Amino acid sequence: MTAPSTPTAGPPARYRGIRILEVLRTETVTPQMRRLILGGEEIAGMRDDAMNIKILFAPEGVADPGWPLQGPNGKPVWPKDPLRPIVRTYTLRWLDAVRGELAVDFVLHADGEATRFARRAKPGDLVGVGGPGGRKVLPADWYLFAGDHTALPAIAHVLEKLPADAVGHALVEIPDAAEEQQLRKPDGIVLTWLHRDGLPPGRNTLLRDAVLALPWPAAAQRPFAWVCGESSTVRALRAYAREERKLDRRQIHAIGYWRAGLNENAYHDAYDNDRDEDYFKTWREELAERGIPAEAAD
Repeated sequence: MTAPSTPTAGPPARYRGIRILEVLRTETVTPQMRRLILGGEEIAGMRDDAMNIKILFAPEGVADPGWPLQGPNGKPVWPKDPLRPIVRTYTLRWLDAVRGELAVDFVLHADGEATRFARRAKPGDLVGVGGPGGRKVLPADWYLFAGDHTALPAIAHVLEKLPADAVGHALVEIPDAAEEQQLRKPDGIVLTWLHRDGLPPGRNTLLRDAVLALPWPAAAQRPFAWVCGESSTVRALRAYAREERKLDRRQIHAIGYWRAGLNENAYHDAYDNDRDEDYFKTWREELAERGIPAEAAD
């Protein structure tokens, strides 16, 4: 009797946590902001109820990166250099489920892997997208949004998602008037543009001073503070919200996107969007309330 043959194992499956999309077109939003419109079959089923996404793209000089494979423990198994893709965290600017498109805005503010990718990206280039995930903006009776140029795509996304009766203030530090954008927002949100006009990014107190000078309504019982941008500024404003304004950690969303004095690669390797333990503790609690495993917060 012939022994039954053993089925031959197929090639390892690609990691389930990412979708492979392609660049459909590019747009110039402002002189220093470039938008990539991505699409493809794998965008089906994607949601925009969160906004943090992982972008995976080929290193410079590599036509097609090697995408991570599904490991036996559920974690991704990454290819070796030079095929390993570059991974960065960005904001889902918008998602059009009907058209099967999403947009990601890149600030062309420095020489780094992501900036160079955004400059050279062209229709047909493949991009991996993971997520979306991250904390949600909680219901509040008064909102504070504060961020620099790198936080503008996220602030724009959040403002568009707020209820029509939301009230509060959004402070956005940008290089100059040419970087202002037309943002959709509730009428009750006051938008203030802070022009650096030559002040060095990350080495000025423009945003910090504006937040500290902003009056908070005495009647607000459930304020929410959203602060993102240069790391030292974010840390200072996080401390201000906790210590001076007495906000609970669940009333604060504060993330550093970059740090003055470190280039994109150095900051990503050292901090990868540095967040304090309060952020992770709060996110794990919110995930538990939604029935999602806490590992998703890591």
